[in-house]
Amino acid sequence: IEVLDAETGASLGVINGTADAYYVAADPTTGTVVSTKFHDLTDVVNVEAFDASNGFAKLWERTSRANPRQVDIDSTNGLLYVGYTGTTADRGGFSVHDLATGALLGDFAGAKYGKDGYGITVDEEHQRVFVSNRDFRLNPPGEELTSAAVTVSIRKVDPTDPTDPTDPTDPTDPTDPTDPTDPTDPTDPTDPTDPETPEFTARSLAVIPSATDVPESDDRPVGSAVDSRTGNLFVGNEMRPARVWEIDPETDALVRTLDVPAPTAADEGVRDVALDESTGELYVAYSNQWLVMDAASGDLKRGPYAFTANVRGIDVDPEAGLVFGATRGSGVEIMDAATGAPITVTPAGASPWRSHGVAWDGVNDRLYVGTADAEGSTDGVRVFAGGTWELVGTIPMANADLRSLAVDTASGRLIAGHQSATFDASGVSVYSTDPLSLVARLSAHAYGNKVYGVSVNPTDGEIYVSARDRFPSGLIAISTD
Repeated sequence: IEVLDAETGASLGVINGTADAYYVAADPTTGTVVSTKFHDLTDVVNVEAFDASNGFAKLWERTSRANPRQVDIDSTNGLLYVGYTGTTADRGGFSVHDLATGALLGDFAGAKYGKDGYGITVDEEHQRVFVSNRDFRLNPPGEELTSAAVTVSIRKVDPTDPTDPTDPTDPTDPTDPTDPTDPTDPTDPTDPTDPETPEFTARSLAVIPSATDVPESDDRPVGSAVDSRTGNLFVGNEMRPARVWEIDPETDALVRTLDVPAPTAADEGVRDVALDESTGELYVAYSNQWLVMDAASGDLKRGPYAFTANVRGIDVDPEAGLVFGATRGSGVEIMDAATGAPITVTPAGASPWRSHGVAWDGVNDRLYVGTADAEGSTDGVRVFAGGTWELVGTIPMANADLRSLAVDTASGRLIAGHQSATFDASGVSVYSTDPLSLVARLSAHAYGNKVYGVSVNPTDGEIYVSARDRFPSGLIAISTD
């Protein structure tokens, strides 16, 4: 901590032992200077105080929760407030200490008191504590419905006094005192089940655990492919090093982890995978490249080959020997599956477009392509005829977020995964391929949040959803009647 003259800016020196100080606060009343060290350990000195009136001699030092960042002082009441980073239930928020001794008076963790706090200040007059939430998104999804850039807490002087204005009881009781049986209830009591609308039931698999249960993890599930012969699922991990999980969804168990045999695997993460069951070959897309590996042994069969840009989605037409790569461009790159040679690119449309998800329908010779991150887009899906690559259909959608696609040729359905992280606004959409129309919008949190991969088992129609940030879990299975 460097001390400067407030009028001239001249340096007066550095306080001893503060080389790793992170943030500092000074109390003009007592001359106490407090700093944090921002360690991620709890058994080391994280907070310490110095006396400016006595040559900045150390007054006290304390351990604390992990990652203390900002500090502020309540001079009126002799209190020190320490803010913490983090978004889980045991992180973030702030702690309150006696300014004179550093003794802990209260610890208020969790997003309720501040979410990944990068700033803290105290309103001494009204005893309000303001925490700046660096991570003000709805993360983890489902635990909050409104994002907040600043969290305000009020110190309760006497919580037993019902007239205390700082009493946390909200006079606007969220429980509706009116009759809960509303005649305008959207559920029609005369016909609660529409016989023409299929039911989709989601179940969270534990094989890739929820971020709520395991916050610290390098598991980021993305594109997937089903092996209909075994019922097993191949799922790419977006985190380094490049690897693919083989998962048995029936037993909810990891079968094995396949290391991607790429020269740069240590520095790459997988984006998507596709499977050719006839040859047992697994196509893996990563960075701006793709390769083919043996799905049984994990050995490299051929490649890697390069796309012209970073890839987001891959699929294969085994009969024609074609590979399709969605590289966030206006079209899809089509390459020779045996040699990696570029063949053509699907034509661009009129509206903004960035190809992300791609799925090949070998029964009907149709290529489905989805878009995301294209501001002003008016189509969510474009359909091309195999061979000619003529545009033969679209699914209108403004500013679409369709990261991944899969086709169930047995049921004639197209599955589209939404990459949004907004609570109850992600999940998947299920479309009929003929006619091209919506069957069901499964946006509830249970169907996945921030969906980066979808696949379907043609044997039983079960859909598998990769929730990239692992909410409500990393992998969700959706069964249908």
